[in-house]
Amino acid sequence: MNTNNSLFSRDFWLLALTNFFVMTGYYSLMVTIGLYSVNQFQAPTSISGLIVGITVIGILISRFSSGYLTHIFSNKQLMVAGTILLVPATLLYQLAGSVFFLILVRLIQGVAIGLISTVTNTAVVLLFPKARTGEGIGYFSLSTILATAIGPFAGLLIEQTFGFSAMFIMETILAVLALLFCLLVNGQKIAFHFTEKHPKISIQNFIEPKALPIASTIFIVGLGYAAIQAYLSFYSTELHLATYSSIFFLIYAFAILISRPFTGKAIDRFGENAIIVPSAIINMLGLCLLAITNSGWMMLLSAFLIGLGFGNFQSTCQTVAARSVPIERLSQATATYFILFDLSLGVGPYALGIVEPFMGYRGLFGSMGAMVIVGLIWYLLIHGHKRKNSNIVLPSETLNKELD
Repeated sequence: MNTNNSLFSRDFWLLALTNFFVMTGYYSLMVTIGLYSVNQFQAPTSISGLIVGITVIGILISRFSSGYLTHIFSNKQLMVAGTILLVPATLLYQLAGSVFFLILVRLIQGVAIGLISTVTNTAVVLLFPKARTGEGIGYFSLSTILATAIGPFAGLLIEQTFGFSAMFIMETILAVLALLFCLLVNGQKIAFHFTEKHPKISIQNFIEPKALPIASTIFIVGLGYAAIQAYLSFYSTELHLATYSSIFFLIYAFAILISRPFTGKAIDRFGENAIIVPSAIINMLGLCLLAITNSGWMMLLSAFLIGLGFGNFQSTCQTVAARSVPIERLSQATATYFILFDLSLGVGPYALGIVEPFMGYRGLFGSMGAMVIVGLIWYLLIHGHKRKNSNIVLPSETLNKELD
């Protein structure tokens, strides 16, 4: 356990870089693999959508099983296993000669990504000094936030400039970098100390009930970001603002970058409500502005507001999930949180695609603004009204008591 006062230890950076390279590869393919399947195999839209989304299924498989696996294997062993699986998975893209083979490769890659990202997001909490859980998770989540902006931008740029083969080479390079960095992590500093190494199989070995309320909150609010990921390019083209859609995610990431040093500390000092409530309102305003936008500056302003809002809302919810359980249940809590978050981003576009023809893109984004308020009300009912920062027991404090 890292007991010094510095949040940014060597292992913190190694875990953040590992997560960044893995998620950059994931998001770069999310925006390009559908086009590849159409160009290479003349896949219909339905099959193209399956190829895009099958990775989420693989991620969910790993999310669901990772809590139990941490009782059998160490965090570092699981992380290394995931990156070792990821490298050949990315190499196989070059050999995919059929739609079935491509779907299989995407599924394997999803299993690897889910295992790595769940372990890194769990293990990094063990490095945080006391009373800095919110700040630490806030900074670490930037590795994913940057990947959501840089991944699609780099993927589209390389594919359009050099072709799909070069893009797949980039995926392999990112996977190799992730493997190298995770090998350098000190396994002892991110290790759990379980008394029961091989527990009986039960649903609680895979899902943490105490994390379900906050996970359900991010599922509801995450639908707004799912709509942006899936339909912003179509919406911007309809408005003749297509050039701004790629910049949208860069502005989104920039808003989070400049706000995170303040919001993370505020969570630890004033409690999660101090961030959850205003960030939800800002996110709602951003989505409503996006719904009525008719110019480039309005679209980019909405990106900034959504970054301030949803970006900080998401990391705060993750902090709440981590704080809701004792240290021995941390892996299950993290997995439960990300299962519902991934479901929101994975299933959301399909469900929203059913209603979009009836309300149009403006109506869709406007309704997602209303959905954020629904999520905020739900949060206040199931968590926000009863939690106070002074009553929170941090995972680091629990572990210190166990070690003493």
